[in-house]
Amino acid sequence: MCMSLTEKNYTAKQAMLNLIPATRNLEGNALAGYNDYKTMMQMQMAWQQQRSIFDLDSLEVANLIFIAENSQGTAGLQAKGILEYAYGHHFCNCLNINDMSGLKRSGSINPDDLAKLHGVEVNAHPNPASQWVAFNYTLPANTYQGEIKIVDAKGAVITSFTVTGTQGQQVWDSRSVTPGVYFYTLSVGEFTKSGKIVINK
Repeated sequence: MCMSLTEKNYTAKQAMLNLIPATRNLEGNALAGYNDYKTMMQMQMAWQQQRSIFDLDSLEVANLIFIAENSQGTAGLQAKGILEYAYGHHFCNCLNINDMSGLKRSGSINPDDLAKLHGVEVNAHPNPASQWVAFNYTLPANTYQGEIKIVDAKGAVITSFTVTGTQGQQVWDSRSVTPGVYFYTLSVGEFTKSGKIVINK
């Protein structure tokens, strides 16, 4: 919904604003977004009668900040634009990562968490294993291939496999290795996802 304020007929515009919820059957989030939009339009109608966006009082600026921080629609974008342009505010359009716990453990980013964020996944089962291990993997949609590398506890490479497709399974015949702890890593470009597996006989 968008309404021009270039004409000075504020009474007609107010009447039109009041009709929108009923004519569009707005409910829930859509109604909340409309209410924010209506507030923005009413504030702009009041400003245009006597002032510009540079002449707002502290209550009006506080209302803009509230809308900017809480509205996901047009009203939020308008409020952010006014605050950034006229009042020096800055709003970050940063990525929203829901689970930041892995990224907060240390001063650097955990490679496994970064890989997961980009769609790189691998897990091994059974674990512990004796005769074979199945690695289920997921690669990003725009990736042609990755590599699963298995190393022993000393870091010596035991074997590696090239894997393709967005999802799949690679089976490792583990009968020829000695019992112990092994580590596997799925590498896809700059991203890696690792895990540990125990081989029993």
